[in-house]
Amino acid sequence: MKLRPVILMTLIIALPLAALTWATMRIAENEQVVVQERFRELMEDRLQDVNASVAVYFDGVQRSLDRIVAIDDFNADRLREISRAEPQLLQMFVLSPQGQLTYPDPAGTLNGSERLFLIQAAKMFTGQDLKDAVIRAEQEADNRPGEAVDSARETPAREQLPQTEQEVSRAPSYEPSTAPRLRAVPSRQQTLVQEAYQTAPVQNLSEFSESSGWFVWYWDRGLNLIYWQRRPTGHIVGCALERARWMADLIAQLPETVDSRSDSLRSIETRVRLVNSSADAVYQWGGFEPPKQARPLCEVPLTVPLASWRLQCFVPIDQLTAGTGRSAYASLLAGLLTMATALGVIAVLFVREYARDMREATQQVSFVNQVSHELKTPLTNICMYAELLERDLEHVEASAAQKPRERLGVIRSEGRRLGRLIGNVLTFARQKRRTLQLQPRGIRPDQLIRQIVDRFQPALADQQVDVRLNTSADVTLQIDPDFLEQILGNLISNVEKYAASGGLLQIDSGVADGVLTIDIRDAGPGIPKAHRERVFEPFSRVSNDVSYAAGTGIGLSIARELARLHGGDVELKDADQGCWFRATLKSGG
Repeated sequence: MKLRPVILMTLIIALPLAALTWATMRIAENEQVVVQERFRELMEDRLQDVNASVAVYFDGVQRSLDRIVAIDDFNADRLREISRAEPQLLQMFVLSPQGQLTYPDPAGTLNGSERLFLIQAAKMFTGQDLKDAVIRAEQEADNRPGEAVDSARETPAREQLPQTEQEVSRAPSYEPSTAPRLRAVPSRQQTLVQEAYQTAPVQNLSEFSESSGWFVWYWDRGLNLIYWQRRPTGHIVGCALERARWMADLIAQLPETVDSRSDSLRSIETRVRLVNSSADAVYQWGGFEPPKQARPLCEVPLTVPLASWRLQCFVPIDQLTAGTGRSAYASLLAGLLTMATALGVIAVLFVREYARDMREATQQVSFVNQVSHELKTPLTNICMYAELLERDLEHVEASAAQKPRERLGVIRSEGRRLGRLIGNVLTFARQKRRTLQLQPRGIRPDQLIRQIVDRFQPALADQQVDVRLNTSADVTLQIDPDFLEQILGNLISNVEKYAASGGLLQIDSGVADGVLTIDIRDAGPGIPKAHRERVFEPFSRVSNDVSYAAGTGIGLSIARELARLHGGDVELKDADQGCWFRATLKSGG
């Protein structure tokens, strides 16, 4: 079997199998994506539930703080008593309607916890952060136009630090004192507090309405929370929460295990982390330990006031997608087996049909070859006896020999045409069997061209075709005369059969650099552009109409093949009218 049918059958089998495999692989990948998305939605719902519990916790804290700050008696002793009585409070403070800190009073007598709080919160009271938070909250409460900014929004830790890390390291360390007041003589620490608040500007907060909110500030171990409330008198009463206490209470609200809420996914280990604004884990639960660079499957921001903290869920992706796609792969295997079987059966039938057609074609070619060889013998005898009869007519009177000579000319012309037809068939058969052999010898091309044209002269004269011969190749070249005769004979024969209506046949020959060039032009109807390349294909005809000139459709194919075996080619050139074929043959092949 030849290579092209093998390639064709391979593609017929391989391409559908490859397409089915690709489609199934895509289905399996999509199934894995669907599983991941389903689990992500489940865990995101779970994180939202946890976030809801955190919101409930802070709602409770806010209600408790609303009760604590709902005072209009700003006596320092009373405020200290409230701070000591509430374990969740770190320190209370009071701002006047103009924004001045009235408790703890930086210029007054302070205990240890108040002094330490004032040092830590210096920039909060002297800067614009707390003021801006209050103004935003009041604008939202009054539904005034303004920039919608969350009053509890966190800003980066280094922007909110009350003082630089170097200043913190140089500042003295204070422990809360149990003494209600400092000694009357100002200490170094008392002086530092007074100096920090002496330059504090008076903030104009005279226009106010009742409001409250959370404020986030950073110091020491990180995020700290303040809850404030604007009283009817215009004062702001605030509570700084004890960080250790609210964090412990917050963690107590978080679960210890992860519930995926899906029976099919309960066996998957999961890790949930509560991370702060610096992406450090504050608390985590679940049995899975993710790699250091692992990305969370999903994450949810916490509610106010911890809006910059997030809940992150990590899962082992390989464990999550384990087993997914099996149904697709099983379907793939079954489909591949079924399709491979069907295509195999088709391939076998195709091979059998192809082999049968090849046997029949071989038998037909063999039959044509045998018939052609058988026809050559009687054709040779016909041509030989025609020549003998022509000699005999030379001894007959001219008037009596005229009619027999005309009829004898027809016999000889048709015999030569039949000889060319048989020669084309035998050459085509040898070409298919790759047995054509080039046998060049020294000839003068112009002499052979004239001889070939002379053989066509009677038939062309009968059709009133004017033959114009311009030869310029009167040199000796190494050319196979049989090849040249068959090439030129087929090209002239085409003019005889298809272009005789134009009444012109022009043949020009020339030699350049050892290459013989022969141009054959006619004035016939020409060849349509759509058929210009197909005319060189075997058995190709411009029209299959029975009224069209008879022909086998192999003449031009044979002419081009013989020219290429001789190192040249046969080309159809562009012409204003009719056809223009150019044949080239290289001397010596």
